[in-house]
Order: sequence, then C-alpha cells, then structure tokens
Amino acid sequence: MMERRKTKRFVTHVLPQRSVIKSPMAETTLTDIAIRKLVARPGQRVELFDKKVPGFAVRATSSGVKSFVLFYRHQGNLRRVTLGRYPVLSLIEARGKAWGILNQSSRGEDPKPKKVDRAAADSFTAAVEQFARLHCAQHNRVSTAKETVRLLRVNFVQPWGGRELQAIRKGDINAVLDRLVEAGKGSPANHALAAIRKFFNWCVARSLIAVSPCAGITRPAATRARDRVLDDQELKSIWRAVDGSGIPFEPIVKLLILTGQRRGEVTAMQWRELDLENCIWSIPAERTKSNRAQSLPLTITARSVLQTIPRISDVYVFPSFGREEGIFSGFGKSKRKLDRVSGVTGWTLHDLRRTAATGLARLGVAPHVIERILNHTSYTLGGVAGIYNRFGYEPEMRAALNLWSSHVVKLVATTPD
Repeated sequence: MMERRKTKRFVTHVLPQRSVIKSPMAETTLTDIAIRKLVARPGQRVELFDKKVPGFAVRATSSGVKSFVLFYRHQGNLRRVTLGRYPVLSLIEARGKAWGILNQSSRGEDPKPKKVDRAAADSFTAAVEQFARLHCAQHNRVSTAKETVRLLRVNFVQPWGGRELQAIRKGDINAVLDRLVEAGKGSPANHALAAIRKFFNWCVARSLIAVSPCAGITRPAATRARDRVLDDQELKSIWRAVDGSGIPFEPIVKLLILTGQRRGEVTAMQWRELDLENCIWSIPAERTKSNRAQSLPLTITARSVLQTIPRISDVYVFPSFGREEGIFSGFGKSKRKLDRVSGVTGWTLHDLRRTAATGLARLGVAPHVIERILNHTSYTLGGVAGIYNRFGYEPEMRAALNLWSSHVVKLVATTPD
C-alpha cells in the first residue's frame, strides 16, 4: 500500500519495500538547470515545487522520466493533473498551462480534461477531430478554436489523410512547412507550426503518443513584432477620411480609436452587451483573447458613434450584409480606400489599439489602468496579481478614456496652420 506524507512543501513518498525519499530542494524557482539536476534514486520519486506558480511542480522518477504536475482545488477537492513530460513540454509552456488551469478553477470552471477515445484517436484525422472537440471548443475562444482547427485541416489533415498518428515524423511536418515557405507564405507557415505543436502537445499530455514530433522544430520564417504607432497628424487624417464613409466601416474604425479594443471584439459586438444609458460595454469572456470578461466604460463620443448605427440585426451591431447571423468582414476593400483617401499607409487596424495605449501613457495614465482597458493579464497585473486582484478600476478606466476621447476630439477639430 502506497503512503504519502506532506509537510509544508516537502513531499515524501514511500514505495513498496523501497526507501523513503525527501527532496532537499522541495521548493524553489524552477529553472531548466534545476530540473535537469533533479534525480531520483532507484525505487524513489521526487517532486520539486515552483515558487512562481502555486501547486506547480516537476516530478522525477527513478527511471529518469520527468513530468510537470499541478495540484489545485476545485469545489473544495484537491486535484492533481499531469501537464506533460519534460523536455517535450518546456518549462515556459508548462507554467502557462498551469496558470490557465488555475484561472479556470478561480472562475468556478472544471479544468479536468475530458476522456479521450483511444481507439478512435489512432488515426491522425480522428485525433485532430477529438482535439477540436475536447480542447479547442472547451478552452479557446470561438474564433481561436475555429482558426486552429482550420490550420490543422488545411495544412496537415489534407496531405496526411488517414495516416496513423504514431506514424507522423518530424520530416513530415518540415515538408509541410517548407512548401508553405517556398510559396511565399512565411507567416502562415509559422501559424501552422504553432497549431500542430499545440495539437501534438495535447496528444502527449493524454498519452496518445510518447514524444511530440514537433520537438526541436523552429519557426520556419523570421518574425518581427509590429511597433507602428500613428502620430497625431496621421490619426487626425484617418478620422477625417473615414468620417462620412458609411456604416459599418466608419463606426468600427472610430470605436477602435476611442476604445483601444481588438478588431474582432468591436466587429462582433452585440446589442445585448451595450448599456448606452450608463455608458458600459460588457464583453463576455468567450469573446476576449484573454478569456476574461471586460466591463469597458464608454465615453460620450463613443456612445454618440453607437447611436448613429441603425439596428439592422437583433443580435449584432455590425451584421454581415450577405450572410444571415454573420458579422461584417469586408475590411480589405474598405481599408485600401481609407489609405487612399487619408494618405496614411503602412498601418493596420490593430495599430489603432497600440496607438490608443501609447496615447493614454502619454497623457499620464497609470500602466495598470491601461492594461485594464486593454484587458491584458500580463506585466503589472500578471501572475498571482492577475488572479487575485479582481478590482475593476472602472472609475480610473472611465477617467482615462475620457482623457483620450477629449484628445482625439480636439485633434480632429483643429485645422492645419
């Protein structure tokens, strides 16, 4: 009979007719060096806990296998989940998965993975469909889940057909990525790699395969983070050029400027989310990239923009003109026309979000308030602070957005010298 005794962070395991072991480094800030040095003697097992993430640890067995585990509570019950094997699953990825589970548990959701049909998952195609149903649909936003599954089906399911999951090798993945790069699709190749890596890590975590064939594969194309921030003159030109261009593109661009929210969040806005009387836009968690609900104060200017929009759909503020129950998606043609009329080029609609954040900082708004407006969970409100600090900062957010709105209104109203 196996016994388990726990004192503070020291975990003791007694195996049948084997010796008792206690890790001399039971709690520390986990690093790759510390994990590599963690060794269990024959017949023993050790767990080394992380100081950064509550309940997160790496477990080493006498056979040399090292796995990341997380202890957490759900509805008062202590649970343990195995996140994946090291080094197939990196320390950074494991910490991210651990924070995701803790976030789910803090919201009252059950993070326990659903059972996988092992027989059906023997083929690659069947495993992808199970991944879509059991992981993407449960843990990702609708748009993220849809895009991940699309990348897998188009880039990998089509060429690999009914091959067995265990038969997929690193060379198969590299061949797909190389074809994309040679076709001038560097960025899609990077996205395809991210999707297939996520899928195979899921397979490893559920013991469908022992090792991910993505291990060691690097991004096939160089990436460069965008840092484009529109200056005041460019912002003014864009606002004036889009003014009077018509619905839905005009109000979408103006709301992107005034709120600093993501394009997908603005475009998929629903009437039931808006309280125009109290100037509040409540974005549900399933529609945000951070998977956290956002209660965003609306300025008078933003409310005025919304009040100009006719209620064509009972659901969406910006419905599609061609598809029932769809949302507006004709950005390419409208954006090209806006560039031509405004004279501003080399920018994207997402740059308006970065411009709003930079403008708020320039106006003296505190970083944590800007992060609340952007609905970020990193930096000043990351980690433990992001989980336990539930204060909404609504008055501070409203004051900050009013500052930004006033700046934009004054900017647009001024005439050139």
